[in-house]
Amino acid sequence: MLSGPDEEDATGGDGGSGADLRRPADRDRRAGRRHATVLLIGRVMHADRGSICLVHDISTVGLKARFTTLPALGETLEIKVRGMPLLRATVRWVDGFHAGVDFDEPHVIDPVFATRDAAGMIARSPRFVVSAPVRLNVEGYWYAARLVDISTGGAKLEVAASLCGHFSQGQAAQLVVDPGGLAIFAAICWRRGNRFGLRFVAPLSLVTLSRVLESNPDCQVPIPPPRGLATTTGD
Repeated sequence: MLSGPDEEDATGGDGGSGADLRRPADRDRRAGRRHATVLLIGRVMHADRGSICLVHDISTVGLKARFTTLPALGETLEIKVRGMPLLRATVRWVDGFHAGVDFDEPHVIDPVFATRDAAGMIARSPRFVVSAPVRLNVEGYWYAARLVDISTGGAKLEVAASLCGHFSQGQAAQLVVDPGGLAIFAAICWRRGNRFGLRFVAPLSLVTLSRVLESNPDCQVPIPPPRGLATTTGD
């Protein structure tokens, strides 16, 4: 299990690729990583609700994270982070919103550092399925859209079929999430039918992502756990 709580508290996102990592020691590279300090966004499933966390440390047997929902000692969780399978774990210590968990079984953590998963897909941060009305500014014009899913690095949107011709790959965009008017700058990276993907100019922090998920009642439904390999925002 990882060491107990300390005074470190990070508020950043996961750098788009999903992690902000310190260089491991040479012996760790030779033997395979057993422990690493990271800044990694995770998707959390409690027994009755979904939330997110920021992983500070991860090892083959557990992790330490800051949660947006207060964890309980002995609680069982399911956690999804980039590159890893669904992690089933038990909370072993709690210090406010910080907690340490033990995995139900050991896991190799090298995939956390890989740019692609075992299937050759680009490793991405977990997506959060939502349904929320948003506004989008493209080339000075405002459009109504619906947020379909979001991650720290991007989002998927849906618009009326009559508006599809106004959007194309490479256009700069400003996404505004209501209520509160949170503005996120992005670029359109793909379009299929009346859906298109945004890539954010800067990755969202844990606080900002949590604010997006909590800003609309439709976002507060339990977040379904992933099944099989994680998919990218562009799927």
